[in-house]
Amino acid sequence: MQRKGWLLLIVMITVSLLLGACGGDESSGGSGDGPMTLTIYTAAGGDEYYNDIVIPMFEEATDGKYKVDYGRGTPQEVINKIKSQGDNGTIDLVITGLDGLPLGIEEGIWEQLLPEYAEEVHAEQWNEIGQAYIDKFDGHGAPVTTGSGGPILMYNTKTVENPPTTYAELKDWVEENPGKFTYPAVPSSGPARGFFFGLVQSMGEDFNDPSSLDETWTYLEEVGETIEFYPTKTSDAFDLLFEGAVDIVPHTPFWYADNKAINTIPPHVEAVKLEDTKQVIDSHFYVMLKDLPEDRKKAALEFLEFATSKEIQAQGFARGFLPANGEAIPDMLETEYQESYDTLVDAVMPEFKEDNKMVVKEDDWVLFPDLEPTNELYNLWEEKIQAQK
Repeated sequence: MQRKGWLLLIVMITVSLLLGACGGDESSGGSGDGPMTLTIYTAAGGDEYYNDIVIPMFEEATDGKYKVDYGRGTPQEVINKIKSQGDNGTIDLVITGLDGLPLGIEEGIWEQLLPEYAEEVHAEQWNEIGQAYIDKFDGHGAPVTTGSGGPILMYNTKTVENPPTTYAELKDWVEENPGKFTYPAVPSSGPARGFFFGLVQSMGEDFNDPSSLDETWTYLEEVGETIEFYPTKTSDAFDLLFEGAVDIVPHTPFWYADNKAINTIPPHVEAVKLEDTKQVIDSHFYVMLKDLPEDRKKAALEFLEFATSKEIQAQGFARGFLPANGEAIPDMLETEYQESYDTLVDAVMPEFKEDNKMVVKEDDWVLFPDLEPTNELYNLWEEKIQAQK
């Protein structure tokens, strides 16, 4: 009997342990002893900042309280995923650019962060550009970076002695050097969009009024006569320059500097700023899903409070991200990122830095166009320009 009693006790202990283990698995979302899972998707890229810097710092700062699952997709892919999951979705936060933010607002899936959560996202610290974008989008989305989306021109110094610094000069240069300039497809390339929206400004036209761009289309049609094709990918246009097939392509200032700093641009390739237009501001935003359960909303807001702070946004300097938090300064960089920043800022064009700090200078910027005209302009470019090839 004594032997049977011990066996019964062992079985009871084993069953108890198994049940406990099962219960632990079920509570891994945050109600048990393990970390709570916070799911963040990026529809804007930026892995080298968000996934490699911000998220590990957040997990460490919260001492294992949260585990972040990080996913990627295009804006439409992420929005479709959110809609298909319905009320029982798993995504808490999304990092998006100037395409996914208004798309999500139209779909009614982003929480309006301001004014209710102004304190959590440090709204009083945002710079002028960040404030302008929050006004534009009615408080949806906390801005992360407010850097320039171009336009600048990258050129081969071996073949281009006096690079053009205006759109008029570029057109004259293209006529004298047929086949030696190209730009990627506007709907799929950041540098191409900067080039296109910069051109609209230089022509004195309004990119929020697509029906008014007669001079812009004429310019692109005439320049396009010497362009063999428009690369789908930005990287393909860069390769054409690096391999000597063309001599000039558009780029963006801080991406160019980052490319220079990590030696992905050949030494004989330099860049010049187009002077007859303002810089079009590209930006990323954190957005929170609407109607999250209270525990997940609390976790999402804790992440937002951390990630929008001046100390964390300052780490973006090391990756060429110009912080939207106006109080973030390079002196706040962690020691491990200081060398990367020093190398990067050395590569920044003189027009985009002051006192060893990356800047977009006052009165030298405009906001991105609204969503509806942007999409209409993309379609018109495909019909009027790309379709001719």
